[in-house]
Amino acid sequence: MARRTPRYVEIAADLQARIDDGRLEPGDRLPTEKELAQRWGVSENTIKAAVNELRRGGRVETVPQKGSFVTEPDMPFVITLNYTDLGDENAPGRGFGGGEGKAFLSEADRQRHQAHFSKPDVAVEDAGELQMKALGIPRVPADAPQPQVVRRSQQRFVDGKPNSLQHSYFKLELAFKAQDLLNSRDIAEGSVAYLQRCGHEQVGYEDEFDARPPTEEELKFFGLSKNSLAVIEHIRTAFDQNGEPFRLTVTVYKPGTNKIRFIAGDVPDEVWERGS
Repeated sequence: MARRTPRYVEIAADLQARIDDGRLEPGDRLPTEKELAQRWGVSENTIKAAVNELRRGGRVETVPQKGSFVTEPDMPFVITLNYTDLGDENAPGRGFGGGEGKAFLSEADRQRHQAHFSKPDVAVEDAGELQMKALGIPRVPADAPQPQVVRRSQQRFVDGKPNSLQHSYFKLELAFKAQDLLNSRDIAEGSVAYLQRCGHEQVGYEDEFDARPPTEEELKFFGLSKNSLAVIEHIRTAFDQNGEPFRLTVTVYKPGTNKIRFIAGDVPDEVWERGS
């Protein structure tokens, strides 16, 4: 029977376990490729592939002519959710917007990190099941043209490293009124404030979370190994003053480098000040 898990993946997982439980600490040098090959009874090329998996995960770095060393783990970037905060920087309460737009930059600054976004990738595309359900788009007969949505996607970085991918979806008819949604540039005031000017005040939202295997695109962007931990997917549906869903935002966070917390009620100041 064929082996289900490639040998190099098994070796990478074993080395990762040794790092996670402290048998290999930051600064420790891994055994040489020859030593590992003898230990596992495999070729040195298999060991190279295993070590490369660890490098992609950011827990090992290789120094030419010196070897591969365990790195210090990244401190998690903390995203704070708060039921009183609706994503507007002037909203009541002390939340930080749940990782959207300016709030993401403010959260990074508060934690003494540097954050930046890529230029928005904007496309008009057929609505999928998720978009139709969240935005209340009626189904159409199979032989009719599929409803379309506007998608705005950005890559997000913290301290120069990939942190998350964010995709926002809007009904096409809304974009006809709020045409900045169709431009592949940042909306300086933020989408929440811009859409409020266009007649859609965000008064509430529903958040859902999921943990799932990363897609090929996410593996590549985050630099993850194929046996990576699941990514965290945050799905937010925003509602306007008429109770209509008008924005769907899907944020995908890199595993192992982000922490999401929710704060409600009256808590001590030091709780709000905690970060990474």
